[in-house]
Parts: sequence; structure tokens; C-alpha cells
Amino acid sequence: MDSRPLVAIAGASGFVGTFLRSELGDAFRFRGLTRSPTVAGRGVDSAGTEWKQCDLFSLPKVAKALEGCDFALYLVHSMSPSSRLVQANFADLDLLLADNFVRAAEMAGVRRIVYLGGLLPEESDGLSPHLRSRLEVEKVLRSRSIPVTALRAGLIFGPGGSSFTMLIRLVKRLPIMVLPRWVRSQTQSVDILDVVRAFRLSLEDERFAEGVYDLGGHQPMTYRELIVETGRILGTRVRYLDFPLNAFALSKRWVSLFGGVPTSLSGPLLESLSHDLCARPNELLDEIRRDAIPFESSLRRSVDEAGRPRENPRKEVIRSDRPKIRRAKQVRSVQRLPLPSGWDAERVSLEYGTWLTQRFRGLLNVAPREDGSICFNWTAPKLLLLRLDPSPYTRDSSDRKAFYIAGGVLSQKPEPPGRLEFRLFPEEGYLVAAIHGFVPRMPWWLYSLTQARIHLFVMRRFGNYLKKMSE
Repeated sequence: MDSRPLVAIAGASGFVGTFLRSELGDAFRFRGLTRSPTVAGRGVDSAGTEWKQCDLFSLPKVAKALEGCDFALYLVHSMSPSSRLVQANFADLDLLLADNFVRAAEMAGVRRIVYLGGLLPEESDGLSPHLRSRLEVEKVLRSRSIPVTALRAGLIFGPGGSSFTMLIRLVKRLPIMVLPRWVRSQTQSVDILDVVRAFRLSLEDERFAEGVYDLGGHQPMTYRELIVETGRILGTRVRYLDFPLNAFALSKRWVSLFGGVPTSLSGPLLESLSHDLCARPNELLDEIRRDAIPFESSLRRSVDEAGRPRENPRKEVIRSDRPKIRRAKQVRSVQRLPLPSGWDAERVSLEYGTWLTQRFRGLLNVAPREDGSICFNWTAPKLLLLRLDPSPYTRDSSDRKAFYIAGGVLSQKPEPPGRLEFRLFPEEGYLVAAIHGFVPRMPWWLYSLTQARIHLFVMRRFGNYLKKMSE
């Protein structure tokens, strides 16, 4: 019988997850959690990873996928589309995913979570949205009973890393760069193999079974110095002009164009670079630094003979999954709303129906039934728009209330069914209202122009109502 501990990885097919599975297979067995049908179809791959298709937005499915695991690694960043239409910002998606994961890990009896987040500046005020979200995820993961080791890293050098690839392409493709003010901030990079060593220590050494540890292997430098030094090593002269403003709106577009990444990724990353991001001294970092891979060696092993960045391990998976996501025609919509003091999830769900009926008096009637289901009825002519059936998983929960979208003329009936959920974060004073896996009955073009926009309008107005109730 294999005595190696079983480690679940959320984000197992990505850049960091791929290296962890490759380099730590001597000591651990791995179970990869993935939403990708392409990856899940591998079953158990040649490296021995057991793949489980798992919607990380579904708490019961995550809990089932984590059953029997000793440790869980959390590498998720929700900047890639998970549905054909996503009405949410990445911070709200990440909040929901992290809360699902730690609740599920607790239910499954996982012994420890290791999370990879981002380096933070000395001052926590005025954080960029990306760094604020990374810190919020860390806080959520640490909010329950499971010990959490939080590793924080900046730019990770390695074959296939998205931020590293963006850097190389900018250096190789731009004959002259206009460098905004953010390139003067300090940054500290680290090699992917040194990150792997940090994960090994976090899992094997009880000294690091809990806590927060910054990672860094290369000398701190400004982003401008990083660009120039990268060009020198690759034999590319970097010509640049300094620009006195940050100009993030313009920067994210030229970085996206020449760096080969979508603006949804380049924008948050660039905003983070307005801070000085260097690793603070700590015991785990002392262990890593003894044999840390130097900057030049790290850079050379991450590019091919022509100095081009090596392929992202997820590139083919993304190419395969994208048309499947489009054909599925699913909608995900997540909004963060104020939470009035003393309200539980049951009251929020009932108040939502009451408010809708009053707000659209004469047009819409939202009626709860004795079995706990809720019907959204158009009044003239009388028509059942949607029927929501309560989820048994949230029956006894005060901070979660979920419903399956079970019928009505506005919805198709996919398998599994779509869901509406209200999840509360009382300590923070807000709640998350979320729709997952909803498949509209309307033609897609008509839905996106009408029902999708109406839903956002309604949720904004409901948020205003909750804010007044809070006051």
C-alpha cells in the first residue's frame, strides 16, 4: 500500500501546480481538482496524478473531491473565464472560491492548507485590487479551524509562467519602451524550483505547519532594472523613455498587446507593481536562500535556445476548453452586497423576494411556497418566470442559503441545474449573491442584451436597499 500522503491541488494543471506534481512526486500522491473536462478525462495520468472534475463554486462537490486527502494546496486565481458570460469582478469570485475551499476542506478532514498568494507592501493601506484580493483570500482561508501556511511570492521565473512570459515578450518585441512611473517600484522575483522547495518544507517540516512566509530568491530590483537586465542576458538591447505617470489604463493595453496576455490579467498585475514588493525576512526564506537559483540561471533555463519563453502547460487545455465553455451557454453572476446587522441567510432570501414584489408592483410577484421553493411570477399575463427549489445542503445553515433553478420560461434545465445562492460574511458586513450554471432559454444574443442586463440592474438596486437597511 502506498504510504505517501495524498495531496489535493486546486489549480493543479497550471504553471505552479504542474511543477509541484513533477518535483514532489517522490514524497506525495496528488489529486488534481479541475473544472476542465479535457484534463479530467485523463483519469490517472502518466505522472500518477488522479484527476477529479470539480466545480470549485460548488461546496458539496469540492468537499467530495477532498475526501481522503491529507493536505490541500490552493493555487487558484479566477482571472480566466469559467462560463460563457461572467458578471463579476475577480475579487468577488476569488472570495467565494476561497470560502468554498476552506469549508470543504474542513468538512473533509484535511489536515493543512498551503496557499500561494502575492508579496505585500509594508503598508496595507491603498493596496491595488489584485493585492487586496490576495490578502482577502488568505484571510478567508485562515478563518476556520484548519491550519494554513500562506506563502507569498512576487514574479515567479519558470517555463510557462504567465507573468514571466509577459516580461520576456515585452523585452523581445518592443524596439523602444515608454516606461511609466510604476517601473520604479522595487520587486523581488524567485525561481519556480525555489517555490517548490518552499511547498515541500511547508508540508514536511512542522516548523512551517502554520504562518505567513514571504518568498524571494533573486536580488530585489526595480521593474525597470528587471527589464534592462533581462534584455542584457537575452542579448537584446532595451531602449526606453521614462514617463512621469503610472498611466495604468494605457499600460495594460500595450502590455496586453505586446506581452500576449488579456487585459483582464495584465491590468491587475500592473496595478500591483505600483507598490514596493520585497520579501520580509523569515525562517522559511532563510532555508530557501541557502541554495536559491540565481537570477541569470533562472532566466536562461526558462527560455528556449532562441530566448523565447517556453509554453504555458495549460495552453492546449485552454484552447480545447474554450469552445466547450461557449457551447454550454452558462452564466455566472456574482455580486458583493451590504449585509444588515443581525440578518441571517434565510431572511436575506425572503427579503429579496419581498423587495422584488414591491419594487415591480403589478408586474412581478415573488411567492414562497410551503415546501420552501420560491416562484417568480409575471402577473399579466400570468406566467411562471422561474422556480427555485431549496438546496438540502443549506437547510440548517444560518450563513448560506442556496436554491436550484428548477423551472420557468426563462431557464433551460441543464444537468446539474443552475443555482442561486446567498452567502453571508457577518464579520465583514457584507454578503455575496451568486448565480452559477444558469442556462437561459432566450437566444443568447437576446439574453445578453435584456435579461442579463436587467439582472445586474436589479442586484445593484437590491444592494442600495440593503445599504439603507444597514443604516
